Amino acid sequence: MTTAVTPRRRWSGVGQVLHWTCAGLILLMLGLGLYMVEWVDDPARKFDLYQLHKTTGAFVFLLMAIRALWRVFTAAPALPETMPRHEQLISKGVHILLYGLIFGVLIAGYVYVSASTLPLPIELPGGYHVPNLVAPDYELSESAKVVHHRLAYVLMALVGLHILAALKHRLWDRDEVLQSMLPGRG
Repeated sequence: MTTAVTPRRRWSGVGQVLHWTCAGLILLMLGLGLYMVEWVDDPARKFDLYQLHKTTGAFVFLLMAIRALWRVFTAAPALPETMPRHEQLISKGVHILLYGLIFGVLIAGYVYVSASTLPLPIELPGGYHVPNLVAPDYELSESAKVVHHRLAYVLMALVGLHILAALKHRLWDRDEVLQSMLPGRG
């Protein structure tokens, strides 16, 4: 006798913690990056913000690596049966693109810092630092900076789209897609 398995409708607690922790840190990083590049004029303040941005970026990379690895071994909850096939494909594509952009921004930032001719490594708590990925190279650093900034703007737009899609599911479609990632009972 075969028993039908009911598809899971919610992300696990681990999935939710990873999602919301990464989401919060990524929003912080995007806001901090924009703020320090566009609006901070004081060199000492800018230096401190850059150091915070780089350190936080190292932690985001670690958490995203854990999240991506966890995601490889964890199936997503079933999407609503009422969700059109094209929306399901767009959803999967946007999630893959989000992961790719996040890692792209992080890696470009790491190359930017590593290739810098200024010896300012990514600092970690306890006096540790992340080793440079490449040797100092001014032109590589400048190119990586451009890539880092451009990908960050694309990521901002895609994060905005992701948030709007979640709200659409809650307010327009009135399905459980957003609730599947919210803590508590569905």
